[in-house]
Amino acid sequence: MSSPVETHYKAVLSARYTWMLGGLDQCLRAARDLLASLGLPEPRGGTLLDLGCGPGYHARILAESGSRVVAVDNSPELLRELEEVCAGLPVSLVQAEIADVARYAAYGAYSAALCLGDTLTHLDSLDTVARLFGEWRRLLVPGGMLVLEFREQPRDLHGQDAVLTTRAERDRIMQCVLHFEPERVWITDVVHEWSGGRWEVRKSTYPKLRLRADWIIARAAEAGLDVKSEELRSGRRVVVLQSPNP
Repeated sequence: MSSPVETHYKAVLSARYTWMLGGLDQCLRAARDLLASLGLPEPRGGTLLDLGCGPGYHARILAESGSRVVAVDNSPELLRELEEVCAGLPVSLVQAEIADVARYAAYGAYSAALCLGDTLTHLDSLDTVARLFGEWRRLLVPGGMLVLEFREQPRDLHGQDAVLTTRAERDRIMQCVLHFEPERVWITDVVHEWSGGRWEVRKSTYPKLRLRADWIIARAAEAGLDVKSEELRSGRRVVVLQSPNP
């Protein structure tokens, strides 16, 4: 049975993902800026892990340096887009949930693992997030980096404040409606598209975990990962962790 996240991507998000984020050029610029701020890709190359890779914006930037990239995502539609975005580059595709570590563990050890965008919030529970830190640490070389990016939801929104416009153009409007629970926020994406002389409406709902940077850092420390940096960047928290050197 498909998860709510998988169903949502098939129903609404996959076909509109790059458009929603401003188009491919904008996505590549944002990916390049973020990776450069992290000092990635490193000159020495190595094998890098892109968890929740989506259409491959970060994988392309990393692979252009000559590094080998293992790109993991559960959406076949997004992986097909990645094949075009990363054509001719050393990127290996793995269709899997990021929680299914055995599916991509054999490609390591990794000099860096990245879980960017809001991928971490797509996991099914806080227990799963906590468990993965230990498993991801074991995939890293000594001194290897684990980079996490996620959107915090520190306060509840109500009424009209919980209705947001994601992007709007003449023939397509995308909005989301948020419903808050203590551990999750339920997101209903609503897309209006002009087609054949009439508006067509698509909508779907899925949950995201409500994560906090202090909780993430505490769970990572329990798994033996050191905190290298932590910052708020473009509305998302970016936490850089490091596997200890021997």
